[in-house]
Amino acid sequence: MLDRFRLNFRLRIDRDRQIRVQCGKVSPRFLRELADVIALFDIRGGAIECKGRGTRMRLIFTDGFPQAGRQAVRNVWQPPSGPGGGGGMRAAG
Repeated sequence: MLDRFRLNFRLRIDRDRQIRVQCGKVSPRFLRELADVIALFDIRGGAIECKGRGTRMRLIFTDGFPQAGRQAVRNVWQPPSGPGGGGGMRAAG
């Protein structure tokens, strides 16, 4: 029930565009692509938090984070997928 408040990771972006992982684990691929987004949108500060669990994980941004940058970060972030499907076959019966 309180899984939506569970903090998975927190990232801080410094004025010199350095990404600091304050808590949690983040994939190296996401950090590389996030660095590209930060350079592209000239983001010079802010924070990103990932809260929730499973398919309900959400990214939360600080107020100073530009809207276009937020969408670009969401585009490179890959939340974990849910449980696998049934193999693509219809039920017989």
